Amino acid sequence: MKIRLLLGILFFALFFSCKEEERMTLPDPTDSSTRYDIPEADFISQIDIAEDATAQWSVFNELKSTLASIPKADLRRIRTQSEKLTHYSDSLRKTMPTSLETMPIKTRLDVVHARIELLNMTANNLLVDSLELKENYKETLLAFNTLLHQINEKYEKDAIQKQGEKIFSHELQQRTKDSIFKIEQARKQRQQ
Repeated sequence: MKIRLLLGILFFALFFSCKEEERMTLPDPTDSSTRYDIPEADFISQIDIAEDATAQWSVFNELKSTLASIPKADLRRIRTQSEKLTHYSDSLRKTMPTSLETMPIKTRLDVVHARIELLNMTANNLLVDSLELKENYKETLLAFNTLLHQINEKYEKDAIQKQGEKIFSHELQQRTKDSIFKIEQARKQRQQ
């Protein structure tokens, strides 16, 4: 009993001995003007032909610029931007150009969409966990960069295939010419 009384008095004394100005104020987790320390967006560069293709893809550049605007935004804007990202990713999935309709690109786009959904859910929680928000943003950015890489890779493979087809066509033409030349030589030798 004495120990409880002593602990109660000690706790009470400690509680009131804290000065008001020394208390640390934490940001209100429901305050939508709160800013988060989200790292800047760093996109991988696209090769020219891939950049031309994505420029023709409706809302692709809007999604990219919206994704880049999130690090500087307060919570209210992050919520708005994450909603836009969700709509943009839906639109991208529905309007994919035929030149980009490959299984790896479709799969990467599905991952981007899922990551954007998670970012949107995190941003729209009543109490926003800043670490979870940062992590979901980083993962969304990583998924988008992987999509950009996949698009670059598709066009690089296409260029290699075209070069290979040119070489094969050239070799085939050369073999045909050589065969015709040999036949002509054989014919001339028979005539002599």
